[in-house]
Amino acid sequence: MKEGVVMNNFNIIKLHNEPYNYLIIATTYRSSLSNLDELKNAIDIDYGKVLFDFMLVNGNKKNRFIECEVVNSDCKRNTFRLAESVDEYIKKTSSQFFIQHKELVSGSVLPNALKYLITTGDVV
Repeated sequence: MKEGVVMNNFNIIKLHNEPYNYLIIATTYRSSLSNLDELKNAIDIDYGKVLFDFMLVNGNKKNRFIECEVVNSDCKRNTFRLAESVDEYIKKTSSQFFIQHKELVSGSVLPNALKYLITTGDVV
């Protein structure tokens, strides 16, 4: 797995496959899209897309992955939408992150059964 940039509420992983430049994983259940200004210094994109993974916030539901367009390292708020399909490579990258950071999962508000499935890699 690639090295990530750790921020207060997010871990940022640079991706090398389209259509996303970065995978941004929420690391607390309090993570929200209102902290976007701090991302400007952590991502380096002239024009592209990022994918947010809100597993610890929303669980493995359809609103787990949110995508947005980025211009000059600034997430354009009017482009946020549910990601319709997420590549298996990206899901596995996210799964590996949670397996390696079990403490984040155990400290979440998710049901215990889901926590177990996430930390064992059974939820991708």
